[in-house]
Amino acid sequence: MPEYLEYLTGRGNLPKAVLRGGAYFVSCGGGYTQTSAAVHADVEQKLRDMEQIGVDLAVINHGIPGPEMLGGAEADDWAARMNDFQAEVIQKYPGKFIGWANIGFGSPERSIQEVDRCINELGYKGVQLFSNINQKVVDSPEFMPVYRHIAKLGVPINLHPTAPMNLNGMDLQPLVRGMSLMFDSTLATMRLVMSGIFEEEPGFKLIVPHTGGWVPYLRGRVERMIDIYEPPEGEPKLARPSAESVDRIYVDTVAHSPETMKYCYEMFGPEKIMFGTDHPFMHWEIYREMMDGLGCTDAERELIYHTNAETLLGLTS
Repeated sequence: MPEYLEYLTGRGNLPKAVLRGGAYFVSCGGGYTQTSAAVHADVEQKLRDMEQIGVDLAVINHGIPGPEMLGGAEADDWAARMNDFQAEVIQKYPGKFIGWANIGFGSPERSIQEVDRCINELGYKGVQLFSNINQKVVDSPEFMPVYRHIAKLGVPINLHPTAPMNLNGMDLQPLVRGMSLMFDSTLATMRLVMSGIFEEEPGFKLIVPHTGGWVPYLRGRVERMIDIYEPPEGEPKLARPSAESVDRIYVDTVAHSPETMKYCYEMFGPEKIMFGTDHPFMHWEIYREMMDGLGCTDAERELIYHTNAETLLGLTS
């Protein structure tokens, strides 16, 4: 949303932005800087790129920095403005886009009200959750009622990485983009598993993009640690093996290598994978080729390309 970036250029506190050379450089909490180029908001270019790789319908969302970084009523106000902006884009290009709703987390009450407005009035099909809420872990008690409410609505949550809580030793840009962002979303995923919300809420549906971050590769070790863990009094203890919660997550195809995509296909199965490109970032054009080369059946490829998403997002008649 261009107006949001413009607004950040006038802030004295984080997040704040500087416009330089046609791009916004946004300083966020934790020492992270996000670059936002004008092309990221170019809808006409997105439509051309979709046509290039044969995508008929795309999910759009607001990227880093999310509104929750502002805190308080300011965060909730901007979340609503972002949702109105995306809804206008979706309406302008019928049949091309659906959206993830933004949450400000300024207060649980306003966050829940905004989720209801987006799902029931604006036609959103799911909710965007960043991997930490303004440098607080996603399973902090004040956020849990929002997730429970979303679960009861039956719509999915898309867990997207944001300014990481930890950049120690990963402050070089390739390590930030290649490792730290993925670790932050992995940490958020496993904390949600440990929170017990998968067990408490049968309708809790979580999508972890970028083929699940580090989850596919670390899950065996972390699951064993969770299952033998005896939490302090008052903290949740899972009633079932943690693998059952992890098995419920969905991932996309942003794998960056055919070998990684093959591993995730074997780990999660074709019913839990949805076609994604990370457009307009990082080699978005290669994932169609990777999918076409994946050693799966034609029926499984159809699940990944569209059927899984249609079912999860309630697009089937």
